[in-house]
Amino acid sequence: MRPSDLDLYQPEALLDPYAHYAKLRELGPVLFDPEREIWLVPGYAEASGVLRNHKEFVSGDGVTYEGVGDRLERYPLIENDPPVHTRIRRAVQPAFTKGPIEQLRPAIEAAAKSIAEKAVALGEIDAVQAVAQPMPDKAMELLTGLTPPSAQTLADWSDAVVRAQEPAASARHSELLIEALNWLTEVGVPGLPAHCLGRLITESGGANRGLEADGSERLMTLASIWLAGIDSTGAMLGNAIGAFIEHPDQWELLRARPDLIPNAVEELLRFEAPFRIFYRRTRAETEIGGTTIPASAAVCAVLASANRDPRQFPDPDRLDVTRENARTHLSFGTSIHLCLGSPLARLEATSMLTELTRRVLRFERTGEPVRSPSQTMRKFDSLPVRLVPAPGVA
Repeated sequence: MRPSDLDLYQPEALLDPYAHYAKLRELGPVLFDPEREIWLVPGYAEASGVLRNHKEFVSGDGVTYEGVGDRLERYPLIENDPPVHTRIRRAVQPAFTKGPIEQLRPAIEAAAKSIAEKAVALGEIDAVQAVAQPMPDKAMELLTGLTPPSAQTLADWSDAVVRAQEPAASARHSELLIEALNWLTEVGVPGLPAHCLGRLITESGGANRGLEADGSERLMTLASIWLAGIDSTGAMLGNAIGAFIEHPDQWELLRARPDLIPNAVEELLRFEAPFRIFYRRTRAETEIGGTTIPASAAVCAVLASANRDPRQFPDPDRLDVTRENARTHLSFGTSIHLCLGSPLARLEATSMLTELTRRVLRFERTGEPVRSPSQTMRKFDSLPVRLVPAPGVA
């Protein structure tokens, strides 16, 4: 392959990435892209090793293509290393433990039921607008207490969080991010209801008052939880419907075996990872798979490729809701940076699939889907479908 053929960000690799990832895995455990000056780690064992070894592959210098650089703000939960990361995580972790998540369950399940009923009643929908986006919007409102100006505004803000740090980032992405933070400061936080996570973070510094009152740490922690939880879960749900359009046998199996839904969520996360990639940086020389990595290197763990590695997942390009090791996917990361919101995302996805299996016989595509131009997120911007109602569903 020519150096340009390694490029993760070339249009062909973004639109249909899995053939590209397979070629990268064939070339070795770690590859250097000289044009972008990044080290690619496409295999499961090696990518997992990078994510677990937080001492040699650090997050504090940035987890995106651009890195932290001269940015005035950083995302406290993902762009810090111990002991700072430990302090911040402990301040908000209690809200994502089993007890608090279970307290949210009735409202999440009620929201999923309402969304599914409305979608099925409409029949022909854009699955992004009618299903994938409303669920995380409502879940984040329930969790944080924040009610944004509109669904579209929130979608634009959450999209900009990721895209502002991509190779193709534009000034507009940065403007949207600033707009979101300004709204949060001027409208969102002042309007928070009593006894919500948003107020606990911004007024008390979290469960153990671990967040610093001075500076932007409290605001950026809340912003990270809020906006990241919108985009990633919305991507997951849209990808799930897209996958079931292409694999109707798996939808039929899920309808017949609703006990498989929790495992199906894991398999869907493996099959179409919402986050394609995550970066780490080195501060000293180290090695991956026998290859020496220099200091100050940008190391890209290709999560979506690792999830299709046949060394970990036999027949990886097949969607299999019964796959026994589906939960070992890297879509939520691993180790100390395992996604904080993963329990809530799983609850949202399980609730939504449960309601859809009760009401939808099959999904039929009614138009050409549109993939997002995001270079980091694998998601749909539009997914026109017909929801064929199950027998007995009006």
